[in-house]
Amino acid sequence: MSADVLPALAAGLVAAVVVLLELVTGQYRGTAFLLRKSGWLWAYVLTYGAIAIGVMLSLQALLEAGHLKIEGLGLSDPMIRAFAVGVTIRALLNIRLFNVTVGSQQVPVGVASLLQLFEPWLLFQIELDEFNGVRSYLEPFVARYPDLVDVKKRIKGNLPPSLPDAERSALELDVDTKQEVGAAMELYLRRFGERTFKRVFPL
Repeated sequence: MSADVLPALAAGLVAAVVVLLELVTGQYRGTAFLLRKSGWLWAYVLTYGAIAIGVMLSLQALLEAGHLKIEGLGLSDPMIRAFAVGVTIRALLNIRLFNVTVGSQQVPVGVASLLQLFEPWLLFQIELDEFNGVRSYLEPFVARYPDLVDVKKRIKGNLPPSLPDAERSALELDVDTKQEVGAAMELYLRRFGERTFKRVFPL
């Protein structure tokens, strides 16, 4: 295996893990378990991995052209550079590949410009997978607990004591506004995840 290939693959792996963690600990922290089989999620993650691999394989050219500057302790080591590239993959999307001149104005075209051609669509498909997954997952729970008053009472009685007062009040208000059992359960599932949800609503 080429000396350049191993660091490139390492950068791709780190970037993929970083992007995956951003999604599952952020927007989908309570429902990530429903996205394990989402092909769109893995396509999104692999796209960032591929970008990191491309950056690593062209790293020397990017450094020489002045598009990228890497400084710091130990960054002369290819594997440490690979880790740095993987962790900072989103920042590296600002790398300018070339300029397009329109009249007297120069328009920079970079990795981010190319990614915008399909990233919003990929993120929407992931969102749809999660939405459908949540609705399907909740069906047996909704059937088991049809009483909206009881569902709201269970939710409000099972908010962690460590929850800040302002957040608790906002959450309780959100629960109060729900007019359907499924909507109240969805709110609780998204916020606290599967383990807590199944303890409060055992089948």
